[in-house]
Amino acid sequence: QWEEMAPLNEIRNACDGVEALDGKIYFVGGRNFDTLQSHNKFERFDPVTNTWETLDPLSVARGGSACAVLDGKLYVIGGQNLTSVEIYDPVSNSWSVGVSLPNEVNHGTAITVDKEIYLISGRNSSDSNINKVFCFDSTLNKWSEKANAPTTRHGAKLVWYENRIWAIGGVNDTYLDVVESYDPFTDTWRSENSLSTPRH
Repeated sequence: QWEEMAPLNEIRNACDGVEALDGKIYFVGGRNFDTLQSHNKFERFDPVTNTWETLDPLSVARGGSACAVLDGKLYVIGGQNLTSVEIYDPVSNSWSVGVSLPNEVNHGTAITVDKEIYLISGRNSSDSNINKVFCFDSTLNKWSEKANAPTTRHGAKLVWYENRIWAIGGVNDTYLDVVESYDPFTDTWRSENSLSTPRH
């Protein structure tokens, strides 16, 4: 059964800017496609009380950023016209500066595997779709580039399943039914069964 919960304080597109952490949902940045305005807003939803709380904002507005949780902290990665990374610590309720990406990535998607964050596909500074894969190693505190994904796209969804990262759907010139999986241990990709319906 679906139940409608409390709405956001302001209309905006999440892209990959929503993450769950410690039983609450965080929504960071975003963009209003009607006004074309990017936001630095940062909100937290408590499903127990069904309320949104406004937290200290990002240092810059981020439309099309990617997010991932690593070691109990929220990483906000890139976005339009950005290579920078910001890290939120819910314990101290404070932001810190992370290691910047080597290149701009907006509308990419991130996922955490053990002590690493993988940022897959998206768009570059020219707003061209890319198939780049960047990996942040928290032990070495640096980004490195991995094997390119077979398909150039943005707006895909990533899922960790059977020890592989699955990249599902997305958009290039059209909405995609493409599904591919990545093995982080061998740095290799393979094609999987396509979606029945293209999804962005």
